[in-house]
Amino acid sequence: MCVLSLHSAYLTDRQLSIWNMLRNGFSQSEIARRLGISRQAVSQLAQPIPDKVTAALTDGARLSRVEPRLIDSNRGVLVGWSNEFRTETIITLNPQVGLRVWYKHNLGRCKICPDQQHCKGLLLENARQFGVPLTRQERQLEPSKLSSLIFSRLLGVSKQNTPLSLTTRSLPKASNTSAS
Repeated sequence: MCVLSLHSAYLTDRQLSIWNMLRNGFSQSEIARRLGISRQAVSQLAQPIPDKVTAALTDGARLSRVEPRLIDSNRGVLVGWSNEFRTETIITLNPQVGLRVWYKHNLGRCKICPDQQHCKGLLLENARQFGVPLTRQERQLEPSKLSSLIFSRLLGVSKQNTPLSLTTRSLPKASNTSAS
C-alpha cells in the first residue's frame, strides 16, 4: 500500500522537482543540465505544471470549503475566503510541506497552544520555500505574528493595522493501493 499526499496525486516526482527548481529561479536549460535531460524534455514536463498546481490548490479549496479569490500557480498559493469560519484563508503547496490550509484569526493564543513549535516549523519551512527573507529576530516571533509577517511579504501586502494570525491544518492524505 502506498500513501500519496494530495500534491503527489497531481504532479509526478519529476514534475515536482522541476517545479521546485523553476520556483527557485533556475532556467529550463539549467534544470536540464542538473537532471541530465534535454531542455525540450524539461519544457514538455514543465508545460502542464501550472494547470496541475492550480487543480491541486482549487481541489484543496473545495475540500476546505474555501472560495478562491486569487491563485498563483507559479508559487503554489491560493488566497480565498472561508464562509465556514468567516475569514480569509491561504492555501499553500510546496514539495516539502505539501498542501496546507491557513486560516486568518486574531486569537493570539500561540503561547498556550500545544502545536506551537510544529506550527512555527511549518511557517519557517514555508518562508524558506517561498523565498521570504526573515531576520534572526523575526524567526523568534510567536507563530501568529510570524504568519502575519510571512504571508504579508509573500502576498506583497503592505503592513496591516491588525495582525494576520493564521492557524493551519493539513489536508487528509489520499491512499493508493497500487504499488509505486
